[in-house]
Amino acid sequence: MKTVLIIDDEPVVRALVQASLAGSFEVASFADGESALEALRRAPADLVLLDLGLPGMSGMEVARRLRYEAATASIPILYLTGHDASRISGADGVLQKPFTPESLRNLVSAWLS
Repeated sequence: MKTVLIIDDEPVVRALVQASLAGSFEVASFADGESALEALRRAPADLVLLDLGLPGMSGMEVARRLRYEAATASIPILYLTGHDASRISGADGVLQKPFTPESLRNLVSAWLS
């Protein structure tokens, strides 16, 4: 089963993603970039769902670090954001907040099929 890692500081968003993807994907979640990066160094995921507004290190900085390290450089990164997607760089795609469980499942399935 493919693994999706979510990095979002909002517990409600993490719970929604986990519930939406349960049964189809393994889901690991983290509230900040540092712990997520550490986990990804130990066991890379197949896809990262990344919030931009994280405490400490921003989502864009997390994406930059993922792209820099050889072990994580090829992992697809999809931003989960309420920000204007036209000004966002560093990810392979964007899912605008608020999103529906169905749109999340469809996007993740498309990337991991």
